[in-house]
Amino acid sequence: MDVRREAPGLVVSLVAEEAAIVGVLAAQVAAMLAEDNAAADPDAADPLVSLTGLDDSAPAERPSDPALQRLLPDAYSDDAEAAGEFRRLTDGELRREKVDALTLLVDACADPTDGSVRVGLDDAVAERWLQAINDVRLVLGVRLDVTEDMSERWSNLDPADPQLPLLLGYDLLSLLQQEIIEALDG
Repeated sequence: MDVRREAPGLVVSLVAEEAAIVGVLAAQVAAMLAEDNAAADPDAADPLVSLTGLDDSAPAERPSDPALQRLLPDAYSDDAEAAGEFRRLTDGELRREKVDALTLLVDACADPTDGSVRVGLDDAVAERWLQAINDVRLVLGVRLDVTEDMSERWSNLDPADPQLPLLLGYDLLSLLQQEIIEALDG
């Protein structure tokens, strides 16, 4: 992995295996957001509802999946009615923005040539990548019960542990996120 500042933006280079991991994880989170949204209102026949994501018939429900709750938290923790109303007004658009950012990441990682992916990003697209990477890390963090101090967990991890590939993916995304931030700041 290599991230460099090159005018007018950044150049991100990933080997094919890194690109595959990033792309698959981003696609899975995008699908999770889209599937949950479709499940919330599978019979939305009103084209305005489909277009805007606004539905006056009922507040959008808080996701039951803890990972989705992390991506789509309540705006008001002490007022369920206000939180439901805010969710009704913003949930569809927030999901679309997240899926769009994740799709940018998936598309960029889709076709490695010569064993690698090399992508030029302007600063605005780099910010969208950071949003997508953060969303994937949040989901993995919930699923894997990631804490600030993972050193003991890593030292006691069995190489046959089924969570190992996801933990490695989490670390890869953390490194990519860090390198993009440093390149944007530098």
